[in-house]
Amino acid sequence: MEYRKIGNSDMEVSSISLGSWVFGGDVWGKVDDNVSLRVIEEAIARGVNMIDTAPIYGYGRAEEVIARALQKKAKRVMIATKCGLEGKGAAVRPNLSAKFIRQEIENSLRRLNVETIDLYQCHWPDPNTSLSETFGELKKLADEGKIKFIGVCNFSKNLLEEAVSIAPIISNQVQYSLLDREIEKDLVSYCAENKISILSYGSLGGGILTGKYKAPPSYSKGDVKSFFYRYYKEPFWSKAQELVRILENVAETHKVSVSQTAINWVLSRNIVASCLVGCRTPEQLEQNINAVNWKLNEEELARIEAVEL
Repeated sequence: MEYRKIGNSDMEVSSISLGSWVFGGDVWGKVDDNVSLRVIEEAIARGVNMIDTAPIYGYGRAEEVIARALQKKAKRVMIATKCGLEGKGAAVRPNLSAKFIRQEIENSLRRLNVETIDLYQCHWPDPNTSLSETFGELKKLADEGKIKFIGVCNFSKNLLEEAVSIAPIISNQVQYSLLDREIEKDLVSYCAENKISILSYGSLGGGILTGKYKAPPSYSKGDVKSFFYRYYKEPFWSKAQELVRILENVAETHKVSVSQTAINWVLSRNIVASCLVGCRTPEQLEQNINAVNWKLNEEELARIEAVEL
């Protein structure tokens, strides 16, 4: 496993980290906690040293599963969790008020059975709460020893710039994949200049970049793929398949999978400290972790990036 530093902190994180949204069992379909425990244990055994979670994932279920898995582990594993989303289902809304953050941190510490969160992240921006209130409270939590480092998720360059003027921020967790390169417009350069690392999620485009879908799948309204990833619908579907065909060709050359090729591309970006991957089974974990054992060459990177989406 390769390890990279997050921002200007002393955190050395595995280039593949374990995302836990699927462990919540809400918008990703039914999940077996015992299988989730096996995935976590295997991830740690393979060198993964950070698990990313959030209170909203199964409304506490994911955090509780992680706590169970780590209960008997002597090996140090960093925990990244989040704050700032309340409600359920379609009624979920951002809330980064000081009062709600205080409630969230206490609940997360209890569920995770820890005294300190390694990386505490604002899950989504909250237009109804001032950044000074949000990051003022996060600074208090750091001073109290409840959190070590502050991170954000889904922050634009402008929001991040303002937040940094209030509190030290080491990372921005954003959706980043070959299907979604929006952050390259201005966010990547700003983060590089200010020593803020990118933690990428959605690097397989919600499953499209695994290459397993040969026709647009049909999902229920509540399934995350039906509302979070646009490339499951036309006109985006056809363009995504063009990219998958290129990835298949490159993957065959290296005797690897399409998903490993897509993850390898994300990790070719120096600004990315870690690629967060959600794994439902130990088999999926094995596939994703093996993405770090080789590197795309310059010609392959150029071919992949030449596809216009």
